[in-house]
Amino acid sequence: MKTTRPDSRPTPPRTDAAREAPKPQVRNEIKPQPQTARRPEEGFSNFDSKARRAPNAETLGAAAIALQPSRVAPGSYPTAADVKSIAAMENPVERNLAITQGYHDLSNALGEMLGKENANWATFGTWASKQAGASIRQEDLPKFLMDAIKGSGAVGEKLSKMDDVLRKLGLPALPLGDIAAGASEALNNVSKAIADGNQFVFREIGQEMARFVDTFKDDTQLDPAKLEKFLGEIPAEKPLLKEAFTAYAKAQFEQDPNKKAELMLLGNNKIGLHEQTQLTPFIEKALNTPVKDTFRKILDQTIDAGIKALPFGLEQGAKLLKKTGIVDAAVNPLVDALAGVFRRLSTEHMMKLAVPGGALKIGNDLPPPAAFEKDIFPPHLRSIENPELREVLGKLDRSPDSLQGTGAKDWSKLDQRMNYIIDLFRSRQSDPHLFDPPFGRAGRYPVAQPRVS
Repeated sequence: MKTTRPDSRPTPPRTDAAREAPKPQVRNEIKPQPQTARRPEEGFSNFDSKARRAPNAETLGAAAIALQPSRVAPGSYPTAADVKSIAAMENPVERNLAITQGYHDLSNALGEMLGKENANWATFGTWASKQAGASIRQEDLPKFLMDAIKGSGAVGEKLSKMDDVLRKLGLPALPLGDIAAGASEALNNVSKAIADGNQFVFREIGQEMARFVDTFKDDTQLDPAKLEKFLGEIPAEKPLLKEAFTAYAKAQFEQDPNKKAELMLLGNNKIGLHEQTQLTPFIEKALNTPVKDTFRKILDQTIDAGIKALPFGLEQGAKLLKKTGIVDAAVNPLVDALAGVFRRLSTEHMMKLAVPGGALKIGNDLPPPAAFEKDIFPPHLRSIENPELREVLGKLDRSPDSLQGTGAKDWSKLDQRMNYIIDLFRSRQSDPHLFDPPFGRAGRYPVAQPRVS
């Protein structure tokens, strides 16, 4: 078996003339990474675990598949009409499940066309949508939030002072159920913003991916006129999508595995930048939901209702005492503490990316995949020669050819999101487990109301 030097990428078979030519210099040689122990709470996931059988580098770096019509079966992926039908579903939980399944089936269809040695954008989109579903369904976060509220930290201290004030007003202690109601309302606002973003991106990009599969799935060679017609149907204000699908179209018939991998990464990055630009208002809305206003409204309503329920004389006394500002002096610190806990937990909860076998914490630097821990990136992406891809990486990657500094501390910032995402795409592009079905099953199309078999 032919072996691959760790500091270079495998190259396709060369002709005799090529063998006589001087060996090209390896560009963008990867800088060594200091190896530090990672604890589970610092972003480790089963996805990166050495316990999982590492993919064989030679297999991942195999030559491109022979040119032949694809075997994309009708009904195995959502058409543009199916994408519209899924995006129109009203129930956000059901819609997210259908979107996640739809991304997976589009990913498979594109994989049949472009090869599964490289993940496409929908492959990554499957897992991003699955993680969005956890936030949409509010899994675990309410429990974490209530545990923090019941604890003896800052919130517990402020609650105790609030209860002292309520006793002076002749009222019972503040019911935790009312605080939970405030948390639930804030969570609903966050969930809706995430669900709306998930719906928007799938409706827009999913339709173009479905059109791409429909248009080119049976082609045996690149047809420039056909490609031009396809691109002409993408709105002019979406140039990144035009450039991305141009890269995919070229990758479909590229037999040099290095060039093919770079074209796929270029397409993934272009769609990723378009997607994240479009998602910015949804992310800002989720992260900046008016938590303080929500908790303040709930607490004020609870206190006012309690005062109103007192006998007339006590009610008037409580109202006068409230006007002195004693209530506000206790409510304001409690609201601040509740909002702080909510933001910390909700941000931590949202800033995860589901991947096969676990999750990555977006606020931490990306750990190298187990298969390529020493070299960081898969063989065909260890050096970048495509000029357009080099330009994209030069603009978006803060630490070229490195995973250091990839953690996004503020997910509302587009530059931080993209700095993380492009290294995620590059380092994981050859992981075959990304094509794993997110729910262990396949979808059926066409459907009026999407269902998973």
